[in-house]
Amino acid sequence: MRTVQSADPAADRDRYLDLLRTIALVRVVLFHVTGWIWLSLLVPAMGLMFGIAGSLMAASLDRHGPSAVRRRLRRLLLPYWAFGAIALAVLSVGWRPLPSGVAGWAELLWWALPLRVPPVGGQSWAWVFHVGLWYVVTYLWLVLLSPVLLRLFRRWPWPSIGVATALPVGMHLGGVHAGYFVAAYLSCWLMGFAHHDRLLHRVPWRWYGCLVAGLAGVGGTWVVAAMVTGRAVDLNHIAGGTTLWSMALVAVLLRVQPRFAGRVPVGGLLRVVNARAVTIYLWHIPASLGMFLLLAPVLQYNSVASIALRLTGVCLLTAGAVLLFGWIEDVAARRTPALFRPGPVGPRRSVGGRHVRAGRRR
Repeated sequence: MRTVQSADPAADRDRYLDLLRTIALVRVVLFHVTGWIWLSLLVPAMGLMFGIAGSLMAASLDRHGPSAVRRRLRRLLLPYWAFGAIALAVLSVGWRPLPSGVAGWAELLWWALPLRVPPVGGQSWAWVFHVGLWYVVTYLWLVLLSPVLLRLFRRWPWPSIGVATALPVGMHLGGVHAGYFVAAYLSCWLMGFAHHDRLLHRVPWRWYGCLVAGLAGVGGTWVVAAMVTGRAVDLNHIAGGTTLWSMALVAVLLRVQPRFAGRVPVGGLLRVVNARAVTIYLWHIPASLGMFLLLAPVLQYNSVASIALRLTGVCLLTAGAVLLFGWIEDVAARRTPALFRPGPVGPRRSVGGRHVRAGRRR
């Protein structure tokens, strides 16, 4: 029996990356709702998201040159600014104390350009508005560095990945904490470059398997030891181990070459989630706190009923945020704004006397 294959390998890659990013986002939401640590081990979602983003960034640089940085920043910062405006409006009531950085009130500028995590004040619940912003900061730095990183990577591909892998380990041993998240996920970003350049597929599977097993063995042991001894309860704060464990999963998933015959059954859902990924990421954490505060007085935190209701509520509240603010991502991507389902991509162009939309822009 002949297997029907997609006629467009590039479209297959796009669908597959959309699927991976959706899985990663679902894992992030589940973790913040349930607090189950094993989810971080099962799917190191942040490393996967940075690996996907690195592949798409390399494609964008090849297509648009240096202007790709501006395009990526626009798609990140516009929904982030909307989130920041609401956050600052909420936090302004009874703000205490003054921003604790060396620049005092000038620290609020990080809400405009998040080169570091911005301050939120001293309210006991204020953390909910910035606990996830390390991802935005890390993504911003990696995008800004990408033109240089891609040149270095293409000159010395495997040494670059080796240095990026060793960097967070060296920082941990040397007690260096500044820029930790950028260092921790740099290797996954470069693995995305390798995926785009199809370097991962040139390594024979027997050697590739040994490499992945080594990364998983060392990284997994490091992570489990840190969790068992109580030194960390979150994969994102286990220096070195995070990099190695995340790289193992990213290396496997980005090496796979799936074939999608025809339409993906949930292709519409994947399209919505990926078109609203920044909005979903930013708003699901405040939604998680809101549901926790609502249900804490009446249900035990780890009960099945509490988890089910919190998850349902978070999904509904996040969907509400998507309806209210998701269209900003359409504007940022220069799509036709829509409340929920993203509109066509790109400006109109003339083909054979007819006006059609330009193809999907990465």
